[in-house]
Amino acid sequence: MRVYFLSAGRAALKLDGQFVGMIDMFERFADIDLSRGAFAEIAPCSCRGALNFFIDEGFFHTPHAFCNSYYSEDERGIYIARYPEREGRIEVIAQGRAAGALITVFRFGGIYAAAEPDGGGKGTVCALSEKFCTAKISAVRTGGCEYAAVRGQNALALFRGENMVFFGGCGGVTFGEELNITERTGGCTRAVCHSSYSFDGEKFALCGRYTRPSREPAPFALAAAFFESVLCGGAEVYLSDELKGREGALKDYLGGYTDVALPSEGAQKKYGPNAAGLVYERGEGLFEVKYFIAEISGGKVVNILPADEAGEGEL
Repeated sequence: MRVYFLSAGRAALKLDGQFVGMIDMFERFADIDLSRGAFAEIAPCSCRGALNFFIDEGFFHTPHAFCNSYYSEDERGIYIARYPEREGRIEVIAQGRAAGALITVFRFGGIYAAAEPDGGGKGTVCALSEKFCTAKISAVRTGGCEYAAVRGQNALALFRGENMVFFGGCGGVTFGEELNITERTGGCTRAVCHSSYSFDGEKFALCGRYTRPSREPAPFALAAAFFESVLCGGAEVYLSDELKGREGALKDYLGGYTDVALPSEGAQKKYGPNAAGLVYERGEGLFEVKYFIAEISGGKVVNILPADEAGEGEL
């Protein structure tokens, strides 16, 4: 089975004791017999600790704190999202009082935020992400209420007292009657996503979203760009006259996927150039990739079908 490796930081990869190469955010693969398995050792170039784990079929169906794992019919993928600290010590990244709470952002293995309400009471500790390796804490007001804002690198967390009520990506933000966030996607069109949220009494809930592409997709990425637009909005520009107005039905047909991947080399050989991988979350850090084909005529999508119904050859 072909297994792809990605790493948030450059690292050395060994399989069964043999050095096989360096891994980073560029996909690299190894062929592994998952019925026998392989022992993996990954040592980052940074000062973080190394990872050791056994790769077999069960690995891709079990959550792991350090990675996201992906499986499709013919391939598997491992994205190393975080490496352990070498020392078991607490490092305070930022601390400040805002909106009636003391917020402490700290690193202890991962990055967390502790929220302690003024005047005592039960506090909370919430997991953040590596995007908060530098953080700033301030008070903000939106919808007539005050919140403690923790801003990381293109990321935002909001606290009301000890409760985290918003956590997500954030390229830009404005605070008014609603919480308005802009975020540039990493997709084929480098689209800018504009989202608005309102507080529902427990958390900030999405109340509106639209996207605007910032560039035309490359010809080889037209299918992936179309599936991205179904997910984020704006699919109508890709649809033939017969399919226009059916964007909602397309979402129902494709199901609740969360991301789109360009086809791997093997998938492109098997399914052709108009395939794309739709990523479905199956558990914490567990994802299934299903390939779909967008049939294109005259630069417009005229039909959509699961790729295994129109395969072209074998891997």
